[in-house]
Amino acid sequence: MTQSHQYKWIFILLTFGLLFATSCEEPVDLDIAIQEPQIVVNSNFAPGQPFRVSLTKSKNVLTTEAEEFVNNAVVKVFDPQGVELDELRLINFRTPYYESRSLSPESGKVYRLEISIPGQPQIIAEDIVPLPVALKAIEMDTIEIFGEVDERIYKVEIDVNFEDPIGAQDYYHLSLYNHIDDGSMESMFDGDGPNDGKKRLAPLMPLESDKANPAVTFHYEDGGVLFTDEDFDGQEASLKFYSLLSLNNEAHKGKVVGELRTVSKAYYLYHTSLSRQIANKDRPFVEPISVYSNIENGLGIFSGYAQYRDSVSITASF
Repeated sequence: MTQSHQYKWIFILLTFGLLFATSCEEPVDLDIAIQEPQIVVNSNFAPGQPFRVSLTKSKNVLTTEAEEFVNNAVVKVFDPQGVELDELRLINFRTPYYESRSLSPESGKVYRLEISIPGQPQIIAEDIVPLPVALKAIEMDTIEIFGEVDERIYKVEIDVNFEDPIGAQDYYHLSLYNHIDDGSMESMFDGDGPNDGKKRLAPLMPLESDKANPAVTFHYEDGGVLFTDEDFDGQEASLKFYSLLSLNNEAHKGKVVGELRTVSKAYYLYHTSLSRQIANKDRPFVEPISVYSNIENGLGIFSGYAQYRDSVSITASF
C-alpha cells in the first residue's frame, strides 16, 4: 500500500469517527419529577408541658436554603371523640412554633392533631401519652482513673433498674445527664442539655452500652438509648452503661441524673429510624433508611411520652 493510500484510509476512519462522536453528543432529556414541598410536623408532647408543634416545608436534600417555617396555619388539638380541646397560638420567635394556651397532655390519653393551611389538604395525626414507669435505682461505680490529681478523668459504670409492666409491648428512651452545679463538674464532650435554673443537665457522652443489655439504638440528639421490653416483658430491667467524667473540684459536687421516658410506638419508630439515618449519613454504600412518619397529608411526627427522673450523687469517695 502506497503512502497516499494510507493517508486516504486514515482520512476515511477519522471522518467516520467524527460522525459517530457527533451522534453521541445529542442531548438527553432526563425526566426527573420535581416534587412539591410537603408540610413537616414536629411535635413530641408529655404531661406537665404545653403542646408545641413546629411546622416547616420539606426541601431538597441538596439545597442550601434556610428552613422555611409555616406561620399561617390553624392548629387544633382534639380528643378521640372529636371534641376540640384547644387551638394553639403562634409563638413567633426566631424559630416559630405553635403552643397550647391552657392544655397539658395527660398520661393514658389519646390526642388528635388537626392542621389547616390555605391551599393545603388538612393535616391529621393521632397518638397516645403512655403511662410513666418509675426508675427503681441508679448506682454508679468508678472503674478506672486517668491523669494527674488536678485533672483526673474517671471511667464510671452506671447501673439503671426499673420494673417493666407486664402485657403490651413497651417502648423506652433512657438518657443520662451530668447535673452540673456551680461549675464544679464537667463531662467529657458535653452537649447542651435541659436547663434547671442555674444548674445544667449535660448529656453523658460518650455513652457505651454493656453487651448484656438488650439491643439499643443511640439517640441522635442527647446520646441516650432507645429500646423495647421485648427481652424482659413484665420483669425487672437492669441496664449497664459506661461513661467518662472529668471532676475538677475536691468537693465533687453534682449528680448523675437518669431520665426514663416511656414512649409511644410512633415516638420509638420515628426516633430510631432518624437516629440510624443520621448515623449512616457518611456511609455512602449503606442502604438509605426511610424515616418513619405518622402524619396524614404531610411528613414528620406527633408523638407522646411520659418521663420519670432519678439521680445519684457524685461524692468525694471518687
